[in-house]
Formats: sequence, structure tokens, C-alpha cells
Amino acid sequence: MTQAETIIILVNWKLKQQTRRCLDSLGRLEEPHRILVVDNGSHDGSVEYFHAHYPQVTVLSLPENLGFGAACNRAIQSVRADTIWKYVLLVNNDAVLHPAALGHLLQAAEAHPEAGILGPKIYYAAAPERLWYAGARRRWGVLAAADTGRGQVDRGQFDQRARIDFVFGAGMLIRRAVIEKVGLFDEQFFLYLEDLDLCLRTQRAGFDLRFVPQARLWHQVSASTEALPDWRKYHQARSTVLFLLKHTPLPLAFPVLGYWLGVFVRFAIQETLQGNLTSPRMYLAGMLNGLRLERARRWDG
Repeated sequence: MTQAETIIILVNWKLKQQTRRCLDSLGRLEEPHRILVVDNGSHDGSVEYFHAHYPQVTVLSLPENLGFGAACNRAIQSVRADTIWKYVLLVNNDAVLHPAALGHLLQAAEAHPEAGILGPKIYYAAAPERLWYAGARRRWGVLAAADTGRGQVDRGQFDQRARIDFVFGAGMLIRRAVIEKVGLFDEQFFLYLEDLDLCLRTQRAGFDLRFVPQARLWHQVSASTEALPDWRKYHQARSTVLFLLKHTPLPLAFPVLGYWLGVFVRFAIQETLQGNLTSPRMYLAGMLNGLRLERARRWDG
């Protein structure tokens, strides 16, 4: 691999210290690569900090927060004219990679040319031996991801490469051919499920998805949104509705949506009993906005 053949993209939004730790881990990767940091309208000195401390990194500054998927899209679009690169590695800015992680992902990609997207084994940063992700399968009845191994201590029980249904954006190696054939992230997903949407579209285009357990990553789960719990709930509900209605045939959409409505109502009741009166409004607003956007999409189409 030459330096231009793998481009690593991470999105920063007001978390330059977490991004710094991620960049430091990327600097220890054994395989050649290029790094592109997208600042999603932080306006907190992040851009200046990255220019000063990481001159080897390309920084793309956006005027406002466009969401994770749209920010990744802008980064990919900025290098699309470069004909050399073969892979894009998306990494959450609150993640730390093992030095050999990229090498294992690339080896697996070369060994499995049918694989369009590949993902590493992911651990909780706060519990380094405990798994957050060891592959994910589809729960067909509710069109959701059933995560393999979540919360388990890693004892080697998921050490085989495997075909999977979903790879999460916390660590996602995407083959260029996928971008050319399938396209970029759907920007209607501001936050959450844009990665699973891309995975479904990639599979429908004839590519496989692969879990590569030899590649390891530690993830500080939800670091970029933990200070905004109500905002997070709004986008969880909104993106869930968008995802379900986009990928569920119309006759099945209503029972599936009913299931998830029940899930969000249960969450809202629990938090109301705990004294949080804002949560029900945020869940409802997110679901209504998702319904409105999907209705507009169908009518416009």
C-alpha cells in the first residue's frame, strides 16, 4: 500500500481533546495512510489547534454542524478526484486504534474482494477487555441490529472472520467501489443509523460485509453526545423512523413502526417517572419529524 491508497476520515465537533487522542493513535498505525479531519462547525479553536499540532493532517472546516454522515460525505467529495486511493477508513473521533488495526483490515479486504465494508472488533474504552461490538446481525422482525458479544469480556470467543449484516461507523473500512456504485451517506440521517443505512444499500448492491476481529479499536461510546441527552433522544427517534420507513415495505411498516413507538413510549414513561419531563417531548418531536421527512421523500420520488 502506498500512502495515498488509504484515507482515514474522522469528524470533530467540540471535542478536540478526544480527537487529539484519536490522532495520536492513528500516528502509530503501521500501514501508510492519509488523515482528513472534518471539523463540524465547532468554532471553539479546534481548527487552529489541529493546524498547529498536526501539520501532516488535512483539516476541512465546515461552517456549521451538518451531522456525521454529511461531514463524512464532504470529506470523501474533497478527495474524489484523487484516483489513487482504494479505501476510506471512517473512525469516530473518540476512538483509539491498535497500531496493527489498519493492516488487518486491509489484509482482509484484499483477501475478500467481495467485501465492500469491513469492521474491527470494538471494545469499551472505559472497560478495555469488554466488547462493544463483535459483528452485528439483522433482527428481521423489527429491522434492527442485534450486536454480537456486547458487554462480554473478550476471551477469544469471536476471533473468526465472519460475514455480518452491519458495520458501525465507529470503525468502518469502505472500499472505493462501494462509494462509486452505492453512493455516500444519506444526509437525511443527521445522527444515528446513517451507517446501517449504508450497510443495507451496500448489501443490496451485491457486496458482502465482513467482521475482522484481529483489527481492534477502543471506543468512548457516545462521547460526542453525552452532554446533550435530550438532543440525542430526538435524533434517536427521528433516525429510527426514517430508517424503518425507508427500508420496510409499506404493508409491514406500520407494525414495525408500532413496535418502535412502544419502545420510545416506554423510555419516555421511565424518564418521566424519574422527573425528566423533556424526554417525552423530544421522542415525540423526533418521530414526527422523521415521519414528515419520509413522507416528503416518497411524494417527491
